[in-house]
Amino acid sequence: MDMGNILTVASGKGGCAKTTTVMILAANLAAQGFKVAVVDADRNQSFAGWHAAAYEGPPLTCRSEVDHIKVVDLAAELAEDHDVVLVDTAGFENLTAASAIGMADHVLIPCMPDRGSVLETMRTSQQVGSLSKAARRSIPYSVVLTRWKPRGLSERATLESLQEEKISPLQQSFGDLADFAKMSFSGMVPISGKVGQQASSLIAELVAKGAIPNTPARGVAA
Repeated sequence: MDMGNILTVASGKGGCAKTTTVMILAANLAAQGFKVAVVDADRNQSFAGWHAAAYEGPPLTCRSEVDHIKVVDLAAELAEDHDVVLVDTAGFENLTAASAIGMADHVLIPCMPDRGSVLETMRTSQQVGSLSKAARRSIPYSVVLTRWKPRGLSERATLESLQEEKISPLQQSFGDLADFAKMSFSGMVPISGKVGQQASSLIAELVAKGAIPNTPARGVAA
């Protein structure tokens, strides 16, 4: 059986919804029948703490590793018996985030509608390019727009800035919805309704890009 896909969620900017994105993807992938593992590589351990204390949803594996060498071994090990391994990285540049990008099959970069987030998205995309050259292989990446209001002025400026850098974000964005804040307390990730629809659409785009397998091969995590 082929190894599962490693999808690293990365940005040097804190607060751009990296962990929220991992929460939504992990639960919705598991709900679709994928065997999912999450590696929390952020020293703050936001995902791991939430998973241990609050998470209520389809089974998924959660492991923590902040060492830049060990994180590679752990993700590779988990990919042997999971369909998808999501790696949640820290909101600042460090060796562990670089290692997580360098080993990824695909990198997902969350971007909020503000100048700082746009600049960090550009830096992260450049880092992916540099690590691709170092690894002598192509590491594809996608940008997902988060906390997004489609008709907002900041959102329009953000899109223009990304287009100037020839960065085309995914069609599906994550809105600025109350449900996202609620799930950090309740532990219940929406797999239906507006959030569930957004998650399903984003997953379909990532499948089309080869970032996620077409179909589950292993069943949900124990």
